[in-house]
Amino acid sequence: MALSDKDQLARWRQIGARHSEKVVELAPKVLSAGAAGEDEWAVREQLAFAALDMGMVEWATDQLRALERQFPDSPRVGILAGLRYEALGQPEEARKVYEAILEFEETNTSAHQRLIALSLPLGPSHSIPLLLTYLDTYYTDAQGWSLLADLYCELGLYAQGLTALGHVLVVQGWDGGAVSRSGGVAYTMGDYQLALKYYLRAIEMATPPPGTAADGPASTRDWWGIRQAAKRLLDDPSAATSLPPNLVVGPEKLRALLELATERILSAGGSSLDVRRTVLGGQDIIR
Repeated sequence: MALSDKDQLARWRQIGARHSEKVVELAPKVLSAGAAGEDEWAVREQLAFAALDMGMVEWATDQLRALERQFPDSPRVGILAGLRYEALGQPEEARKVYEAILEFEETNTSAHQRLIALSLPLGPSHSIPLLLTYLDTYYTDAQGWSLLADLYCELGLYAQGLTALGHVLVVQGWDGGAVSRSGGVAYTMGDYQLALKYYLRAIEMATPPPGTAADGPASTRDWWGIRQAAKRLLDDPSAATSLPPNLVVGPEKLRALLELATERILSAGGSSLDVRRTVLGGQDIIR
């Protein structure tokens, strides 16, 4: 049975789906027909957000004004007002709105997030303090820690970036992408033993257990990381590392990993196989 326009809008709100193009089509019909009932203000808010998504600022303004009259001190409506300023290209006005919301409700997640978003074009040195303040309260926001890692690395602060990625893994330990990124950051720092550990862990996380599916292919990028880290360590066995001696991989295992990684990179196939063969100089390794 097809849903009514009102019920369809309610369904989208319930599951957090935007569908902005359809909302700007359906919501005005529901409102003009007086069919919204007790959902009127939720529909108006939904329409305002959708109109901003579609660049229909005048429509959004009309709904915002109605919401402001009904809920004059609502932080939720205030966020919508800030987003309208952003859509109008007035970030400083938007910033004032979000800061005022935080003075009234210092744990307002949306206001913190919008201030962080507004700071990004200004550079990492502006965004990092805001992110740290936010993450002090919302520690479990993995995306926040991930962004913080990117910003630290953009400034060349790789140790801090690696620490931020560590927090991502505390929050969601299944995030193989964060493990792989940690390998890249450790490699950039010159800690090739640590990078190797991260890349090996990423491969382990990406490979299904035997008997449940075909073995791989695990991430070719991580095999490249293993190969490059192993090669660096074979070229410079005394390279500094933060790992304790008992966790350091020795030359024999490094050579085995180098050979295995080269084999896995070449066995991945695909349109770039000839390029990989040329780069690796290992055409004879293909089996």
